[in-house]
Amino acid sequence: MGTEVKYQPRVEKIEKIWIPETKLWIPHDSGEIAFAFPAFGPDTYKSAGQDILSKNLKVPTGDCTPSLLYSAYCSDALNEPEFEKVRNIMRSNWLWVFNKNFWTEKGVYVIQDKNAIGRIQLLNVSDLEKALKDGKETNGIRFSKERNLRFAPKGSYNLKDNTPESFAKDGFIIASCGKDGAEKLGEVSTKFKNKPYIDGLEVQEGQEPELRVSAVYEDGDRLRFVGSVWDDYEGSCHAFGVF
Repeated sequence: MGTEVKYQPRVEKIEKIWIPETKLWIPHDSGEIAFAFPAFGPDTYKSAGQDILSKNLKVPTGDCTPSLLYSAYCSDALNEPEFEKVRNIMRSNWLWVFNKNFWTEKGVYVIQDKNAIGRIQLLNVSDLEKALKDGKETNGIRFSKERNLRFAPKGSYNLKDNTPESFAKDGFIIASCGKDGAEKLGEVSTKFKNKPYIDGLEVQEGQEPELRVSAVYEDGDRLRFVGSVWDDYEGSCHAFGVF
């Protein structure tokens, strides 16, 4: 009599496919840009960024974040629930901006961090200057040819309270967000009771440069753009992926 063998089906773990609840289509430059909703986080800069990239999305650099905030605060669609949630995140948490800021004694280099690697990459002024060599200058701010690296000299930025007008023309904000993005954030800042504020680092002559990352949030009923955040900060920080 033969031995009875029972069939055992092979069980494999199937990863859950991530699907956004919706795409937020936002006017951007001369066209549109789509953000994945809801936001990723709260998480650290690198963890949130790597999570976004793992879903085949792009991280939000300073060039695209102002378009999202402008739509959330200044558009005709303010009552849309998605924009209300964007404002809630700004009010009670932070939004990561995937820019790296290399503060030096002569000014700040802003590098778009499209791979969300944060502060692990060693930088030096010589290499950054070579990358800027064939670029262009806009409002005193130098842009590399690919526009993924910018330099704002000392004297072009004001790391304290600003008016909406000075905020929109600030060198660090232009380096972080581009001219159009800076103007959008300047208008966003008028929706708050108090003056907008810019955070950064003042590196004195002879001091070593310092590398940090960026975030934006609402602080005391004012817009606050921060360029001096540690990438391992574990506060309630979120980010919206970009299609």
